[in-house]
Amino acid sequence: MPSIERRTEPRAAHLSSHRVEFKFPGVPVYQLKVRDISERGAGVVVKADSNFLAMITVGQELTIKLIAPMESKSPVGHYRSRIEHISELESGRFKGHLVVGVSMLKEINV
Repeated sequence: MPSIERRTEPRAAHLSSHRVEFKFPGVPVYQLKVRDISERGAGVVVKADSNFLAMITVGQELTIKLIAPMESKSPVGHYRSRIEHISELESGRFKGHLVVGVSMLKEINV
């Protein structure tokens, strides 16, 4: 059954240099590839066996850092964010990986 598109904003996809950085106490920093991004959210690619998945849950709020090339018009900086979904990618370059949907609630100064 195909998934229903619920996003209301257009997203830029195929962002090879864009990353999201997650920091958790006592573990290395996770810097993960961005699959797609909009003004209010991002899809982050994660390997299915990544320890990162044990540290997050849907609904969890946390601080993230968006990293993009200087020429990019995508959002950058630190954001208060929420994990919206964790979904398997069924096709394409990252088939078998998961995408973690992150909504950016508010830009913050760190």
